[in-house]
Amino acid sequence: MRTISEPPIFELADDEHPGFPAVGPNRVVDAVEADLPLRRDRCGGFSQVDEIDVVRHYTRLSNLNFDINRGMYPLGSCTMKHNPLLNEKVAADPHFAHCHPTWPAKYLKAHREVMAELARDLAEVSGFDEVCLQPAAGAHGELTAIFMIKAYFDARGEGATRKTVLIPDTAHGTNPASAAMAGFVCKQIASGPEGMLRLEDVLPHLDGTVAAIMVTNPNTLGVYERDFTRIADAVHRAGGLVYMDGANFNAVMGVFQAGRIGADVMHFNLHKTFTTPHGGGGPGSGPIGYVKALAPFAPGSGAPESIGPVKAYFGQWGMFIRAWCYIRALGGVGLREASEQAILNANYLRKHLEPSLNMPCRTATLHEAVFNDRNVPNGVTTGDLAKRLIDYGFHPPTVYFPIMVRGALMIEPTETEPRRELDRFIAAVKCVLDEAAREPEMVKAAPHTTPVRRVDDVRAARRLDLRWTPATDARSS
Repeated sequence: MRTISEPPIFELADDEHPGFPAVGPNRVVDAVEADLPLRRDRCGGFSQVDEIDVVRHYTRLSNLNFDINRGMYPLGSCTMKHNPLLNEKVAADPHFAHCHPTWPAKYLKAHREVMAELARDLAEVSGFDEVCLQPAAGAHGELTAIFMIKAYFDARGEGATRKTVLIPDTAHGTNPASAAMAGFVCKQIASGPEGMLRLEDVLPHLDGTVAAIMVTNPNTLGVYERDFTRIADAVHRAGGLVYMDGANFNAVMGVFQAGRIGADVMHFNLHKTFTTPHGGGGPGSGPIGYVKALAPFAPGSGAPESIGPVKAYFGQWGMFIRAWCYIRALGGVGLREASEQAILNANYLRKHLEPSLNMPCRTATLHEAVFNDRNVPNGVTTGDLAKRLIDYGFHPPTVYFPIMVRGALMIEPTETEPRRELDRFIAAVKCVLDEAAREPEMVKAAPHTTPVRRVDDVRAARRLDLRWTPATDARSS
């Protein structure tokens, strides 16, 4: 494995370089140093690095990153689309960016109006009665929804018996995790041969122990759950509730309303669907929409049954203003067109890649398509294909998910990719498959153009070490 040539900032430190504004390469201006709260003699263990070294270090590191401004992110189920720069400009306005939730109410009037409008917009596009903006991420919104479901049954005196949550095998992995964290027992239901949940497979599990079913729609195969409404009706007749995972809402915003087809509660991913920043550990935002029956249990409802706040203050304000701008810019018609374009782009890729890659489920798909490596020659795997695509200037697609598809390669182009970029991606995939036939060992050793070559995934998982070790200690150990 080739190592990154850029050392950690700690290893750039030099005791002769005090690290604050200098005249020439080394000398701190005495008058400036006297006013600085962190003078050299007060820095303790802080590294001493010249300003120019710091700027160049982080600039070089930033150039190692791949981002949406450099190329396509075809991550399935993640909707890594371009964020309009207008949204970023508005969010950076000092009146919005420099606000603080502890300001007097009169200074936050406009901010509260924006949040109220955003909540109304999300309720309209989803068909729910109310929306809560508090949850800080998609999984957080999902967990909040499950706690609301638990509180609902506790209030009805059914908390001791309603302990089961049904989860399809196409669900996102956070679904069973959220249900388990709320104290529920998870029961998985297998999808049918067409890649969707069937009513007849759900009915045998519906009894007095079922609190809810969690359904991702469209699901992780990109397939619309055609039996969703019938399943929701059956769950309601059995006394349960229906949670819809809205992670793939980018495919259906403006097309159908989850609250009108039987869902009782759903989370939105503002950082997927409404073009706020995504990745790098945050910030995300996962508002939830819900029906009136669940409203008393929502965070901030003011009712005694409320599960209480799940986030300090109001939520992720910076994400709210971006999503508000996005909705205002597109309007209802524009949101629908964005979904339609996402579906068109995904099916364009599917049509051109189906002859070259195996597609285990050939049901009509929406925003993403799932292939696998069954027909790839010479033992080249899904992971190898993904790594080699890096050399062609693309971020790898999602690999080995959903787990129900062996060797899965999940691709979602989103609506923001132009046709020429889709064609470039299609050509790259076909080139890699050709290389797999002619030069399999080269593909298996990819990537070849990155500062770090292929890492040992198994070793990284079993011997995870996030501690920085000085170069001298590393050499001696």
